[in-house]
Amino acid sequence: MTAPRKPTEYPPGFIPLGELSVLRSPASWQLLIPSTTHTALHAGEEAKVDLGEVKKDEPESSSADSPTAVAAEVVPVRRRAKARHIQVFAHEALEQASSDVLTADRHQQQYAKALLEKARSNDGYRALPRIRPALKKLEGIHSLLGNLRDPIQKLKIDLTLASAMRAKDFRVRPILLTGEPGVGKTQFALKLAEVLGVPMRKWSAGSSQASFQLTGGDSAFRSARPGMILEMLAKGSSATPVLILDEVDKIGADGRYPVTPVLLDLLEAETASTFQDTFLRMPFDASRIIIVLTANDLDTVPPALLSRVEVFDIRAPDPEQRLQIILAETQRLRRATGRRIELDIHAAEALAERSDLDLRKTSRLVLDAFATAMASCKHIAVPMMPKRVGSQSIGFVANRQSDERNKE
Repeated sequence: MTAPRKPTEYPPGFIPLGELSVLRSPASWQLLIPSTTHTALHAGEEAKVDLGEVKKDEPESSSADSPTAVAAEVVPVRRRAKARHIQVFAHEALEQASSDVLTADRHQQQYAKALLEKARSNDGYRALPRIRPALKKLEGIHSLLGNLRDPIQKLKIDLTLASAMRAKDFRVRPILLTGEPGVGKTQFALKLAEVLGVPMRKWSAGSSQASFQLTGGDSAFRSARPGMILEMLAKGSSATPVLILDEVDKIGADGRYPVTPVLLDLLEAETASTFQDTFLRMPFDASRIIIVLTANDLDTVPPALLSRVEVFDIRAPDPEQRLQIILAETQRLRRATGRRIELDIHAAEALAERSDLDLRKTSRLVLDAFATAMASCKHIAVPMMPKRVGSQSIGFVANRQSDERNKE
């Protein structure tokens, strides 16, 4: 009769389930665990995902001492970063901010907690844009925005380089567009956001002189809230929203809440990667935000900003370029409304010749003409041509002429 085996001796290739934690070889698991469970475990180990996600369809009746339960304890849960995603909000920073915000006012807590919850979405990761489709779309707007070809070409270079780099190295260098109002500076940023499929926010230096609008205010003040930069990234799904810093030539010199140092931190990749919201006292990665600055007068832009951006002087579009913009706006309205309304070509050409009208005014005239045609059930829209500036008497001259006529 064969002598009983000692408790510590096991057949070759086998090990008791209770000691499975010391043996992580999938080959040995196959000897001890049903093949379906082994396949799921092996797939989980390869993909580095939570076993619970791999085995969602398995019955819940297995006990805590079952092979599946024991194996689930020993398979490490390691998350793999999604392709073309960047971690903007670190888990530790979010937890610390959640703890710190408990000392704030009740209304501040309510708003901040909701914002932090949104920041946690997708484990704090945000997506990068799809570069190849964006490059194709940029080719399409080259002819539409002819006076903006130089910044568009620069953007194509940055995106082409980014397509050959790792996700963590994605950067688009900040640019500053200068020129007269209405030459298409803001339109460039709008088109850029549309091409990349990302949201866009605008901050106006002319009407916003305080840095706390960007970085958040001190929570000691009841009216303080987190800043626009954090909100933009927390509420969105993109790591690369377009941020327009409009009219930076009008930045004020308020020594209490200086704006320029904040902008300098945003424009440098190293400091932007640990940008901090003052209200939450939380660092986060803002280094992939695509920043477009605009200015009407380059001479009054702070020199420190100029040294960190590439400057493009934008000229007013010529009549041919204006006509392309007018026709593109009409096509956009047709798509948006589903109405087959055409713009009278002779009126469109005449409008394109009006160099005294900036692009904002021109777009409004096209919009009004389209809406009028819709209301009257017509298929042809005819813009109302305004009088040229200077063709009529204005101000005190007109009043004086009127007084003289009254005296007669």
